[in-house]
Amino acid sequence: MVNVNKSVRGAAAAAALLSIGALVQPAQATIILEGSDAIGYHSFPGDVDAIAYRDQVWTALGGSDSRSIAVIGADPVSAGAIISGTHAITRFQTTGAAGDLSNYAAVYFLAGGGCCFEDNTLVDDASEKAAVSTYLGAGGTVMIEDYVGGAEWDFALGTSGGAVSHVAGYTPAGGAGGSTGSDHETVTADGLLNGFTQPSPMSYWTHQAYDNAFFGALGFTTSYFTAGTDVHGDGWSALLSNGKTVTGVDNSTPEPGSLVLLGLGLAGIGFARRRKASK
Repeated sequence: MVNVNKSVRGAAAAAALLSIGALVQPAQATIILEGSDAIGYHSFPGDVDAIAYRDQVWTALGGSDSRSIAVIGADPVSAGAIISGTHAITRFQTTGAAGDLSNYAAVYFLAGGGCCFEDNTLVDDASEKAAVSTYLGAGGTVMIEDYVGGAEWDFALGTSGGAVSHVAGYTPAGGAGGSTGSDHETVTADGLLNGFTQPSPMSYWTHQAYDNAFFGALGFTTSYFTAGTDVHGDGWSALLSNGKTVTGVDNSTPEPGSLVLLGLGLAGIGFARRRKASK
């Protein structure tokens, strides 16, 4: 009976080790690079697909979190406030005006005027960068509309200048070329798992595409939409993330730290069983 208890205690200790390990894992921030201005521009005229996509984004970013999503940036060119049919949002013109970003389920950075380039003025001073860095460090979720590789975002993405040369489509000088707009994006398996659906053509849905090889090396390995081949060839994404959304799953393999913890846990169980057998 004593040996059985030791075996049970060993298995329980191993399970506890796994649980503790899960708790001490660093919070995983999620950054999503968006090559579309469907939210900041196309949802205002009432395009059904753009509206559906808009609310899929809010759901993916906020999930069941009761806090609102902070939408930061100037009013879109179509005028009027960004709205949501599924989740609470709060509008701010600047990052500083949003205050403590930990108050929000996620932070969405609008393109300049809603179209068609990232708005670098939203993170162009040290205090704004610090606020976003702190939020990401705590595991926050950030989405950047019409990201074109601007150096102002290097602090968050781990880039060090020159990212624009790995962004295709509608970009500043130095971009990777390609068509300035496309309706040939295709929702991926990961996109479906994260709640996105295939949109119908609506005139230039995708403006930017991201080089999977370049950004993948920085941890951006989950693509929710492939880019149209007219924007660029295979291997480019129109919606690229370094992790799953709060409501979805991804097809990535477990992180090395998780595998180590799992191995330790299984080893502990095996050790306990060997001790029982040897008695």
